[in-house]
Amino acid sequence: MRKSTSFILLIIFILLAIFGCSSTEVSSNDTTGPTFVDPIKDYDTVDETSTDGFIIKAKKYDYQDNNVIIMNVENQTDDNYTVTVDLTYYDDSGKEITKESQSFEGFAANWQKYFMFKPDRAFSSYEYKITTEDFDGECYGNTITYKYDGVEEGRAFLGVDENGEPIGMGKAIYGRIPFKYEYPGILDILYYGIIFDNKGEICAIGSGMSYMESPYVEQNFGIKVVLGTKDSVEWPENLKGETAGIFILDKIGVGIFPPPKP
Repeated sequence: MRKSTSFILLIIFILLAIFGCSSTEVSSNDTTGPTFVDPIKDYDTVDETSTDGFIIKAKKYDYQDNNVIIMNVENQTDDNYTVTVDLTYYDDSGKEITKESQSFEGFAANWQKYFMFKPDRAFSSYEYKITTEDFDGECYGNTITYKYDGVEEGRAFLGVDENGEPIGMGKAIYGRIPFKYEYPGILDILYYGIIFDNKGEICAIGSGMSYMESPYVEQNFGIKVVLGTKDSVEWPENLKGETAGIFILDKIGVGIFPPPKP
């Protein structure tokens, strides 16, 4: 009987050890953080050849009687770069309307970033060119993480009436994109946020700037989508159901703008 009991206890110990290892492995995987999932579907272009090691995706949107380009640029190399994107816009006849250029220093290895091009006019088509230069400084962009927390009701300033008098505070619908940075120092950042409705169309664009002096502390970034009245706000059909949001880092670094006054 003692031998049988010992044998059963040995089996239990082995099973516990096996399941314990399995449980630890799952927990370890859970702490690696969420995998990036791009909410933008059906890009106009997907280019894997224009710049070695980079994947560039671009899409044109309608927004407030004008057009906006959202570009997803992914560095799949093990090197850091300064990335410059040049865009040219054309009308229906193919005539050039205007040009625009954006650069981002410290585009880290194996990192992804969105660019937003908003020329405040309508255009028919566009062309882009990507150029890269080696970057040997410190990269800050990949220290920023964000998530989309959906749309919810909140309070907002309602503006002024027809006589120019303040209306006061009232109800509104906000899209929430909280973010934080994991860098042991003070960083300045300029950024945009875009809220997509349940059809995948842009319904709101917001911007902000932060003097980041609290590493690892989540910052609340709210983008006003719908403005209501003092007592209520009506939810449009395009905000019911699944919506999405992205965070666009425009600039990040040390000393971009002066520190706040004490």
